[in-house]
Amino acid sequence: MDKKILFILVMWGMFFSSCTDWLDVTPENSVEETDLFKEATGFQNALNGVYEQMSSTKLYGKELSFGMLDAMGRVWCLQGENYYNIKKYHYYYQAGTFAYDANNDIKDAIDGVWSTAYTAIANCNNIINNIDNLTGEDFRSGEPERLMIKGEALAARAWLHFDLLRMFAPAPSSNPSGLYIPYVKEFPYYGGQTPLTVEETMKAIEEDLKAAQEMIMTYDTLDLAHRAMLSSHNRFDGNLSVAVSGSDGSSVEMLPFYYYRGYRINALAVTGLMARFYSYWGGDKHSLAAANAQKVVDFLVYPEEKSLALEYVSIDARWNPDFKFSEDLIFCLSYPTLVTDYTEFATSSSNACLAISKYDEIWNDDLADAGDYRLVMIYDDQGDYMPLKNVPSKTGDAEVLAKIEDMVPMIRMSEMHFVLAEYYASIGQWEKAAEFITKVRVGRNCDGSMDLGITNMETFKSRLLGEVRREFFGEGQTFFYYKKYGERLTKDMTLDSFVVPTPDSENIH
Repeated sequence: MDKKILFILVMWGMFFSSCTDWLDVTPENSVEETDLFKEATGFQNALNGVYEQMSSTKLYGKELSFGMLDAMGRVWCLQGENYYNIKKYHYYYQAGTFAYDANNDIKDAIDGVWSTAYTAIANCNNIINNIDNLTGEDFRSGEPERLMIKGEALAARAWLHFDLLRMFAPAPSSNPSGLYIPYVKEFPYYGGQTPLTVEETMKAIEEDLKAAQEMIMTYDTLDLAHRAMLSSHNRFDGNLSVAVSGSDGSSVEMLPFYYYRGYRINALAVTGLMARFYSYWGGDKHSLAAANAQKVVDFLVYPEEKSLALEYVSIDARWNPDFKFSEDLIFCLSYPTLVTDYTEFATSSSNACLAISKYDEIWNDDLADAGDYRLVMIYDDQGDYMPLKNVPSKTGDAEVLAKIEDMVPMIRMSEMHFVLAEYYASIGQWEKAAEFITKVRVGRNCDGSMDLGITNMETFKSRLLGEVRREFFGEGQTFFYYKKYGERLTKDMTLDSFVVPTPDSENIH
């Protein structure tokens, strides 16, 4: 695919070598910093490398999307449920039963998340700590580009710390007082930093996100051409043979690094992350979450035409098999072999065959709608329901199929509407809360006239979590929604099971 040239390649084995211990996060055989960061292209290479590391199977390419994290969210059938399921001897079964210490397989997977995330954080820090040695004159697009790179590194650092916190610490709503994860800003880092409380970590994430948002937003709204790069077409379909320009006479450099903003933490993505972040923080932060979510849904790419960056569109398995809903997708990572590697999980004989759990409860009983576009992404194999988001369609537009095959969704517009619903629920405005959940349902072709019956927090949570299960299967968000509200995923689950234990080998207390 053309977009693969987005990555201005460096020798991955030289610069981003994996580390066996995150306490020593200086990559072995790394290019000397003085050589790598002498020119702007070194920072471009390093930033692209961070995204590639985030898309690895130990992070969002598998475990933090459709893999271990969705098993923990009880998105998939475990042995004993239906014919297609995750077998007891696969570590996803242990993840789904919250037996995080059951065997070496599940321990290794958890350790892989921890160590790979902190290695990626280290590489973010290397960018952040060196980029001020250059000036805007050193970059092809000047100071806005320099700040954009720094902002994306700050945002990636915040993103990774936030998901580590969501995994390895209690939710803020439980008012925890313990120490959980370190917030690492140094490069290289050799250990010794005391882990922080949840509140301290949230404040550190907030500081990074605020700085990142200002830097990235400045770049993406620099002029009309840069705004246009965030359109539903240009975010993922950039054509390097056609210049993107604005009516103000502006244009964007026709080079891979400046195109495909949807594969990077763009202005909408960092603002959307702030909405997710403040929503998770809860309490009086819901108003900040709503303000950021509203900025995302109202963002205009062509102000003179009142053209929004994000919109819900129809899909069809035969003609438009856009199973990633890319028109309302804000940011995704690229995992080039996703379709091939997912085959293991779409095979009935596999030890980890991923089939949707509680199908009747979610899709037939809970205000479900037969016209729901999301049903197109599920295959009914005689009562076993297989997700198709990562399975190539055998029919449909070849360009659409090629466009979406490597996409790992990270954040989308529907979550912004959920955030707005959560804000109104937090202040007791139940009709407004229902209105924003209905926006998502209508966007997915459900009947907008249906009364959702939201009259209090309990009915709101029931409606919200039902939509979360329909919207985010395979995307690694379900577990975190249940955790945020302290809603047990199974009857015998304890709330302690929402906190994944820190890997033994990485415990730095």
